[in-house]
Amino acid sequence: MGCLRNRESLRKIQRDIASKVIVQDNFKSPPSTVAGVDLAFLEDDAIADCAAMDYPPRQLIEAKQTITHLTFPYFPTFLAFREGPAMMEVISSMRSKIDVLLVNGQGIAHPLQCGLASHVGVVNKLPTIGVASSRLVGEYDMPQNEGEAAPLEDQGDRVGWVLKSQMRSKPIFVSPGHLVGLDASLRIVKDCIRGHRLPEPLWMAHYYANRVKRELEPSRT
Repeated sequence: MGCLRNRESLRKIQRDIASKVIVQDNFKSPPSTVAGVDLAFLEDDAIADCAAMDYPPRQLIEAKQTITHLTFPYFPTFLAFREGPAMMEVISSMRSKIDVLLVNGQGIAHPLQCGLASHVGVVNKLPTIGVASSRLVGEYDMPQNEGEAAPLEDQGDRVGWVLKSQMRSKPIFVSPGHLVGLDASLRIVKDCIRGHRLPEPLWMAHYYANRVKRELEPSRT
């Protein structure tokens, strides 16, 4: 609990990051590469993977993994302080230029409009989109058909989209992180859906991070 002893100082950091978030398109259009970044967890370590693909995704260009010791506990709305350092480490190891980065987490769909994707985007000066498996804030009408998206609104402001990416799957929550507008965030994510619930670069990052986790698990027991 010591990490949250001065919660207001962390909120101050988030408000400062939020003040720098730009919800407008400022990326190569169309992008040449779209990457996904995700984590798998093994005890107190985070296995981070960043997977870069062409756009629309057809082939994997590069995938890198790093292992980072976690020093911050899990608390809702403070995810960037726990997972951000591991994501930034693996992003910095990439040789490929990333035009747009998909982050497994929220963008501006956050109480302070400063979710993990926004935090990573501002710190790294990267166009980012948050893609989350569950809602953190906002109200929406549930989309019914595959490929259908509904606006996600919080206190009268549109903060993202709820996308039914696969008919038999729960929807995903898409929100701009940084340097990407609302419409482009949805368009890019929809263009990256390739038979999985998550957009393909993010699915690849999830797959490779968990593959490393499975390889390491026997040595940790």
